[in-house]
Amino acid sequence: MSGSKARIAMLGSRGIPARYGGSETAIEEIGWRLAEEGHRVLVYCRRHNSQTNVREYRGMERIVLPSIHRKNWDTPSQTMLALLDLLLHRRNIDILHFHGVGNSIFLPFLKLTRWKTVVTVDGPDWERPKWGWFAQKVLKLSAWMTAKLADCTITDNLVSQKLFRELFGLSTEYIPYGAYVTEEKGTDELAKYRVEPGEYFLYVGRLIPDKGCHTLVKAFEKVRTNKKLVLVGGNPYFPKYISQLKSTRDTRIQFPGYVYGQPYRQLCGNAYAYCHPLIVDGTSPQLLQAMAFGNCVIASDLAEISDVVGDTALRFPAGDVDKLAELIQYVADNPEIARLYRKKTAERVERLFNWQDVAAAHKRAYQKVLSGSAEYAEEASGCRSGALAKKQGN
Repeated sequence: MSGSKARIAMLGSRGIPARYGGSETAIEEIGWRLAEEGHRVLVYCRRHNSQTNVREYRGMERIVLPSIHRKNWDTPSQTMLALLDLLLHRRNIDILHFHGVGNSIFLPFLKLTRWKTVVTVDGPDWERPKWGWFAQKVLKLSAWMTAKLADCTITDNLVSQKLFRELFGLSTEYIPYGAYVTEEKGTDELAKYRVEPGEYFLYVGRLIPDKGCHTLVKAFEKVRTNKKLVLVGGNPYFPKYISQLKSTRDTRIQFPGYVYGQPYRQLCGNAYAYCHPLIVDGTSPQLLQAMAFGNCVIASDLAEISDVVGDTALRFPAGDVDKLAELIQYVADNPEIARLYRKKTAERVERLFNWQDVAAAHKRAYQKVLSGSAEYAEEASGCRSGALAKKQGN
């Protein structure tokens, strides 16, 4: 790839412009940088998530396809249509980059093609509470297929890298997500959410059991403070769960739904503290962005989160309502503690998680896959840990 340009198709996400989750943001931030260097980046987008018909976005090509808009079928149905589109239209692609381990169920069929395959895994999906037993079995099988059939597997955290090594004997490429270190001074959008700068705790993400939103709501109900709690996000597949969250009688707790653009930046940049109560996770792009805004972070003690926050966050046992309530109360009562932790977070993001390094690491991974070099041949089951893993350990 150093002397020629790669042609990469991104599959398995909801597409670009990013307006849903971490995979979409990563594709956009990595993709436009590669496109700017002259590489061809083709992104498959889901019709129900697409609010534009443009064929090109930030130098990347968009192909919008339908999907079965149900929790268990949304991703596999759209990925299958994307593969059919690639085959029927004979699109000139070198690498298929699947975002999410569940897409690996298609890998056996792709061994008959000339395409190289890269799979990004963001954690043990088969352990997530949102999936039923059958989906968990399929995801575990997909993880095995990833290890045995993908030309390269990328993990976004060191815990998942260790897990794949122990379960499947696979050496993966460690490439985390990135974030922009920024300061947000604007406050004019906050009024529509009925909050004032520095007077609310914030969560941003999908409202699903995996993310521990119920733990956060129950914990905040126990806290004595005039500050509010704002949970930004939603999820079309868990209406009962979201209804249960919203059934709280605590009027300090607000659910504004999805928020994008300048309103999102102002909410994230003016929070008193950011809460990250996750129960199962990989590297969270939203956590990184909250850190990049210089937020004081309160996070569960998942090892995957430890890789991200280091010593820059206050921690509590995942799922422990009482401990989380105690920690929120402590931070609310001690603004000097919040100020102390705000100083730590942005510096860590700038040092370890900037998008330029993340895009460069992906380019190196693609180069290994395409080069057929002796270095890659020695790692027949996957890629070696990259430079970012060494950087993380410093």
